[in-house]
This record gives sequence, structure tokens and C-alpha cells, in this order.
Amino acid sequence: MAVLNMMRFQLCALQKDRKSILERLQVRGVTETKDSEAQDPLFFKADTRKQYTDFLKSAETAARAVGILDAAHARPKSMFAALQGRKVVSPSEWEAIARQSDEMIHAAERIVELDKDIQATKTEITLCETQEAVLELWLDLPVPENYTGSPKTAAFIGSLPNERSVEDLQAALSGWLSEDAVQRAHLQIISKSPEQTNFFILCLKQDESVMEEALRQMGFTKPAVPEDAIPPAARREQMQSKRMSLHASMAENQKEIQELSSLAESLEQLEDYLTARANKYQVIEQMTQSSHTFILEGYVLERDAAALKKELEGAYMLAFEVSDGDDDAPVYLQNGDFVQAISGVLESYSLPGPGEIDPLPVMSVFYYLTFGLMFSDAAYGLVLAGVCAWLLRKFKNMEQGMKNFLQMFFWCGISTIIWGVVFSSYFGDVVNVVSRTFFGHEVGIPPLWFAPLEKPMLMLVFCLGVGVLHLTFAYGMKAWSHIRRGRGIEALYDAVFPVGLIYPLIVVLMGGGIFETMAGFKLDLSAAASQTCMAISGVCMLGIVLTGGRESQNWGVRILQGVYALYNQLAGWLSDILSYSRLLGLGLAAGVIASVMNSLGSMGGGGPIGILLFIIVFLLGQSLNFAINVLGSYVHSNRLEYVEFFGKFYEGGGRKFTPFGVNTKHIKPTLE
Repeated sequence: MAVLNMMRFQLCALQKDRKSILERLQVRGVTETKDSEAQDPLFFKADTRKQYTDFLKSAETAARAVGILDAAHARPKSMFAALQGRKVVSPSEWEAIARQSDEMIHAAERIVELDKDIQATKTEITLCETQEAVLELWLDLPVPENYTGSPKTAAFIGSLPNERSVEDLQAALSGWLSEDAVQRAHLQIISKSPEQTNFFILCLKQDESVMEEALRQMGFTKPAVPEDAIPPAARREQMQSKRMSLHASMAENQKEIQELSSLAESLEQLEDYLTARANKYQVIEQMTQSSHTFILEGYVLERDAAALKKELEGAYMLAFEVSDGDDDAPVYLQNGDFVQAISGVLESYSLPGPGEIDPLPVMSVFYYLTFGLMFSDAAYGLVLAGVCAWLLRKFKNMEQGMKNFLQMFFWCGISTIIWGVVFSSYFGDVVNVVSRTFFGHEVGIPPLWFAPLEKPMLMLVFCLGVGVLHLTFAYGMKAWSHIRRGRGIEALYDAVFPVGLIYPLIVVLMGGGIFETMAGFKLDLSAAASQTCMAISGVCMLGIVLTGGRESQNWGVRILQGVYALYNQLAGWLSDILSYSRLLGLGLAAGVIASVMNSLGSMGGGGPIGILLFIIVFLLGQSLNFAINVLGSYVHSNRLEYVEFFGKFYEGGGRKFTPFGVNTKHIKPTLE
């Protein structure tokens, strides 16, 4: 249960073994590589950015092809697919993927190309449909839209705003042209709507200029016409023929994609293989190399170093040396399942920095404790723990992150069950309500300790006491961290004095009437005991004042900083302890809402309709309450750890150990 010791390694081997060694290290996944610092004029670093980019690009193409195939032919997937983990592949299967990679890359490129063609075809079809819709307005036009007339005539084809009849147009034109000119002109309404009128006018050449000016003044606009325009009806037939041809072409491409849909799983494996190859070229760029040898450096866990050295030296001619890690070494935490389950919560905040202790063992106990106190319903806890246990048992191959997540909620569920039994909460007061409503005789399960709804002040005192204990452990970890670094006097200043300041005051408070009113009991303290407590607290106050500003060489400044440190300690203790009142608030909220849902469900009485109503309200209400309070308990448990607990001792800033491995999405290669 600690931060495992990280060693630095340096590997020097022959170039002919480079590929094999890297593949072995990648599948083994126990080393994190770094830029080699070897300085020698005979050595160089290779530029592998092009190979890295090419492999990543091909991997992205494979992933895109899988998405296209899934969109065209969805594969049946279980609702628990995320829990099934990656498929384990043997070395021979991995080699088969490598052998087929070129062929599969071509298949992926073909699928992407087909999809591009389909998308382009869809765009062309949309354009054809748009043009056909426009041509619908001009189907009765007997000439092309760009027709301008004959040597003796002038043609005007276009639109005017608003709806107009032939008579309206003739009347409007008569204000510009003579009556004879208007009567000589051929005027045809092609189509019209309330917004515009499309028309065709054929007039004598001698009337062209006057006609053009008249139409311009009326708001005349010409239609957009391609250069090779033909009459609209004939052009629409062309568009329809083209659209049918495009649909046929798209159908052929879609059929080919459907025929390739069986390659989806192989393309997923190809994506993982290409990603692994890209990662390997990243490592190659970190090496220093000569024409015959290469040097690789990085980090390995002390527990794995000896076995890895033996394995490599037994298979290759090389030198593998390890030394103590440096300040840039990554962090790896190892704990039992109970503790390691909440590692994701710690990683979301920050891993321990160099020389820091692992907070998970203490953190896990209080995390489960506070979660259970906030949820505090035995039935809810049973549901939560039961579902997580079933999923953990059913899906053995799930990824470690998901496994930790489910194990964390399993233990949170166990804690919730315990506190639910202690406080007698089973879906709120469902036992009482059901027995009273449907059996005519109320039966209840008595609490092992007390019911928070009946004694909320006692519950508040208990929650604050949990907070004091949690914060005390935080100061204890701070003291232990100082001692491990050989700074015992710092432990006295930064941990013993703050704890010694507050505990005597708490003891005195527990002997007062206010505490007795809230908790129902008090400590029977003699005057001497109270004075002793106050003296101890006073000594610790003095210690904080004298040491709180010890960095300063000026005693005046040091004392002022010490007074400020004392103020911060008193205010900090008060605010931090009061933060644990959220345990009471969320715990009561879960129980009260559950009880309200039970009361609403029982309003239908004890008959058949009442039973049906109760079942419906119970399932809906309790499910909603369960979801809300699981989320609330999770969020506030995290907050108590991040703010109140970590704020006393934890610095963080560590970098997670990310070994050079096969970082895949779908498959997991093995050496066996």
C-alpha cells in the first residue's frame, strides 16, 4: 500500500534486434521511455515524424472506415459492450493482423473513397432536385430561357414582383408603348404566385428599347440560365435522367459498402495495429543510435526490473542497467482492491509528488464512510452493491479503470447498507407505509442506534465528529510526511500544534450545556481538567504564533505572521468541521424524499388500484431519488477529500506512469 519505487533504466543493444526488442517491450508494457541523454559523436537520433504521421493517418482512415460500415450496417451490440473489455489476441493472431495490414489499408481507403463518392453524389442529387424545382416554374415556356428573339423580333423572358395577369401587364406596358405596339406583342404568363409572375414577351425589334425600359422600371429580372440552355421541359428531362443515373451510381457504391461490412472487426484491429506501430516510431525517435547499436532510456518499476533484465538478457545480446529514479520519475500506486478502487478519484485531483506518501489507504476508508453516511439507506445500498457485484462477476475482462469504478461503488454500497441498518432506512420508511396501508397494522424495523429524522441534532454532532476525525488523520499524514523526510520538528509545528490547539477546546465544549442539548449527553469535566485542556490549547496557540512565520528572519514580522497563522488555524478548523454538516443534509434529504414518495404512493389506499398506484409511484420516485442521491453523494464525497482532507497535507503534482505499450481500443495482444 504505497507509492512503488521507480527505477531509471538504460538499455544498449544491437540494431538487428531493435524491432524484436521494441515489440517485446511494447507487449510487456512495464517500461516508460524517455529521450536518451547519451552524448557521443558516433550516435545520432532518427527523425521518424513522417512514419509516425503516416501510421496515425492510416489508423484514422481505418477508424473512419469502421464508422462508415457501422452507419451502413449496424452491428448488434450489447448494452454492456463498454464492460466487456478488449479482445485478447495471441502472438500468432497479432502477426496475422500485421501480415494483412497492407490489404486492409487498401480496403479502408476504398471504403472511405466510396463514402466520399456517395456524399458527392448526394450533393449532386440535391442540386438536380433544386434545379428541377426551379424548372417547374418554366415548363410552359416554348423556347430556351436565354432566347433573345429573331432578326425582326425581341424576346423578354423573366419575372416581375407580385402576381399579375396578362391584362395587368398590358395595362402597365400601355403607359410606355403605343396601343398598337402592345397589341402586336405576344405576351404569355408562364407561371405565377403571390410573390412573383414569370412571363414571356415577344415584340417587334423596333419596340425593343422601349419595352426593355418599361420592364426595367417595373422590376424585371432575368432567370439564371446555363450557357447551353434548352427549353425548360427538355432540360428537366435531362435533370431527371441525370438524377436517376446518380441514384443508380450511389446504390452501387452503397451495395459495395454493404458487401465490405464484414471487415468492420478486422479494420478495428487494423486501427489498433497501426496505432501501436505509430507509438513504436515515437520511441525510436527518443533513442540514440549508431550504425550497429542503439540506446533506449526510461523508467521501470523496481518490482519489474529484475525480471525484465533477466528476460531481455536471456533472449538478446544487450546491456540493461538500472539506477535510482530522479525527480522527473513518474508515479505508480499499488494497493489492494478495496483501496485501489478509488484511485480514479485521486487521479482526477493529482497523483503524489516526489517523496509524498500515498493518501489512498486513509482516503478510501473515509471516502466509503462519508458516501455511506450521505446515502444512508440500506435498500439503496443493496441495489448499488448488488448491481456492481453482478457486473464485476459477469464481465471478467473489463478494463481496469471501469473495474475500479464499479468496485468503488460496490464498497460505497456496502457502506450505505451498514449505515442504513444503523439508522433504519429501507427505501425510506417503506416497511412502515406498506404494513400500515396494505396490512392494516404498522410494523417497523428499529434502528441499531437512532433515526436521524427523530434526532437530527445528534446526527449533526456525529457528522461533525466524523469531520474532526477525518481532519485529524490529515494532520497525521502531514506529520508522517515530515518525519519520512527527516523533518521531525516540522511535524511538531505543522501537525501537532494545530491538533493540540483544537482537541482540548472540543473536550471543553463537550462538557458544556450546548453540547448536551444537541447530543443528549456531556462529559463530566472537573475544573482542573478544563483548566488543563485550556492550558494545552494555550501552549499550542503560543507554538503556532512563534513558529507560524518561521521563514522570516525579522522577529516582528515573524510574530505578526504567527498571529495570522493562528487566525487561519482557528477559522480553518471551524469552517472545515462545519463542512461535514453536508453529511447530515444529504442523508436527511435522501430519507425524506424516499418517505415522501412512499406517502404519495399510499394515497390510493389498500385496494387493487392503490396497490397499482403505489407500485408505479414507488418505482418512479425511488429510482429518481436513487439517481439524484448517488450523484450527490459521489460529488460531495469527492469535495470533502479534495478540499478539507487534501488541503491539510497534500501537494500532488505527480506524473502518472504511462508505460510504452499497445495502447489499443479493441484488442489486447499478449506474449503467451
